[in-house]
Amino acid sequence: MGLTDTPVRIAVQESGAIEPGLRDDIVALFRASYRDADASYIDTSAERLRYVATAHADGTLVGFGFGETRIVPLPRMDEAQVVALAGISCVDAGVRQRGLFSEMAMKTLSQGGHIPSDRSFLFCGRMAHALSYRTIRRMTPHCVPAPGVAISSWQQEMIVVVARLFGVDVDPTTGIVAGSGVPVGFPRVAFTPTPEERVLFAGVDRTRGDSLLTMAWLPTSPPGWDDAEA
Repeated sequence: MGLTDTPVRIAVQESGAIEPGLRDDIVALFRASYRDADASYIDTSAERLRYVATAHADGTLVGFGFGETRIVPLPRMDEAQVVALAGISCVDAGVRQRGLFSEMAMKTLSQGGHIPSDRSFLFCGRMAHALSYRTIRRMTPHCVPAPGVAISSWQQEMIVVVARLFGVDVDPTTGIVAGSGVPVGFPRVAFTPTPEERVLFAGVDRTRGDSLLTMAWLPTSPPGWDDAEA
């Protein structure tokens, strides 16, 4: 699109207030980013996650991302914790490598002022493929699930609670979220999963819309979180 150096403006609004024209633009970008994109997934995301960030360049939508942050009770924690719920995000190929994925995510997750500066929070997302999983792995090596690492009982309890926040069903022993029976879509990006990533995503059936519920404490995990028998 020739947008490499074009200034990008990012705005955040409540997902329930998306106007029909903007919804059509979001679906169009979703379809440009994914083969066999299921447009209803955009509507579901808008229903389940409170905020959407949109990025425009010269009046053209070049990015969007859904998300929100909540303060909720979590298993084995003495007080309610901040939980960041990151949803689907797409960026036009013409403006990639400019940090828009991270910028849009932080704008939706920080809306409402819940992201703390003085304590850790739980970052969560549903990863449909290894490429999106790498995003959270770049933040921290201590994400759950992780290649070759068993999910502890405490982590399984947490997965169940987070899945409820997303409104999905999950197998807590693997983190695999059951899809609706149809594919959400297949990214139009060429990448090669590592052997470890192949094992991690072996049970994720993209043809039925499965994903991997992934979480990580940022910047540091609470005591006992990384213990195998926690």
